[in-house]
Amino acid sequence: MRFMDLRGLRLGPWTLLKLTVTKFLEDQMPTYAAALAYQGLFSLFPFLLFLIALLGFLHLPEFFAWLREQAAYVLPAQALAQVNPVIDQLQRRQGGLLSIGIIVALWSSSSAVRSLMTALNAAYNVPETRPLWKRVPLSVFHTLGLVLLVLLISALMILGPWVMGWIAEQIGLERYVVILWAWLRWPLVILLMTMLVAAIYHVTPNVRQHFHLISPGSVLAVVAWVGASLAFGFYVQNFADYNAMYGSVGAIIVLLLYFYISAAVLLLGAELNAVIEHHLPHDASPAAPASDEDRQRHDRDR
Repeated sequence: MRFMDLRGLRLGPWTLLKLTVTKFLEDQMPTYAAALAYQGLFSLFPFLLFLIALLGFLHLPEFFAWLREQAAYVLPAQALAQVNPVIDQLQRRQGGLLSIGIIVALWSSSSAVRSLMTALNAAYNVPETRPLWKRVPLSVFHTLGLVLLVLLISALMILGPWVMGWIAEQIGLERYVVILWAWLRWPLVILLMTMLVAAIYHVTPNVRQHFHLISPGSVLAVVAWVGASLAFGFYVQNFADYNAMYGSVGAIIVLLLYFYISAAVLLLGAELNAVIEHHLPHDASPAAPASDEDRQRHDRDR
């Protein structure tokens, strides 16, 4: 677990960015982003169903208030209006974790992960050699991991003020600790998101690579996502009127478009990592195809 080693990279920042955007378009990442947005829309509510059922099993009701608060920061108001009623309904219907419905929800939400596997393979220019019987359990496992990471991040953000308050009481610096937490809260969220994206880049493509705690691609993806979310929310609230154009499905269209933007920046970060990998010296390359046959093809392409 380490940072990506960029020693030996002979590309300047602007050249690297230009190559990344060029490869993003050549690999048809906008098309993959559209597919991911479509899968993500249909996987969101099963994912929330599984997540909230797990929260009911773990007795963590504080998470719902935190989830609404965070969603209000990043989702446009029209998209948030579609998510909040679902959270209300699922919160009232907390059932057994191992029910058939929850298992189906987990299976449905894992379809977006399988689409992400395909897209990241295209970004790294490697074929998918993992058989279906291996990809499906992997996607379910990765979905479970994503749920656990979301729970971990939310627990940290929920318990953080309590822990900081307890520390402040012990050292008698309540005022300063509260100010410190107010300053550190969002940088900490961004750091955790960057690590989460780095983990996604590590486990989903069909390549063997070292795990980098933070990579240039994960930093680009998170920074671009935060900026795009703020800009899109401002645009929707002040300029666009999707309800007038699409009627009753306007909020769904906004949510789908937001998913498309999020998927696009996620794939853009993956392309940046792939460009860096292909321009590093061979012995410093952080990724290689998962099989020997693919590795030979990878070496020839370099």
